[in-house]
Amino acid sequence: MNKLDATKPLSTLEFRRLVKAPGLGHEADAIIVEAKIGSLPGVRAVVADVKKHRVMVCYDVARTDYLTVIDALERAGFPPVDNWLSRRKRDWYKFTENNAKENAKAPPPACCNKPPK
Repeated sequence: MNKLDATKPLSTLEFRRLVKAPGLGHEADAIIVEAKIGSLPGVRAVVADVKKHRVMVCYDVARTDYLTVIDALERAGFPPVDNWLSRRKRDWYKFTENNAKENAKAPPPACCNKPPK
């Protein structure tokens, strides 16, 4: 599993998400979370920051999605923050991921902007 490089540009189907998990308290917790989320298909990198109680995940949306990552985090015993803002972010992430999947299926654009004669 690669460490996350915040400066590396992502492809159109890769997303980098930050999830606040207040249950992260020890380095052992970080190891558990990184192993659980890192085992998901399509996850490129995961870093659990115990000091800031958050997890940063980079994944390929063609193989997994944000809700799957959240579910894995909950099954590991570290549920994310559930407040108004986190629910809005979840909905926004779902929307952008669906758009990326649909755009990946789109046919290639025409070779030029002029209609044929």
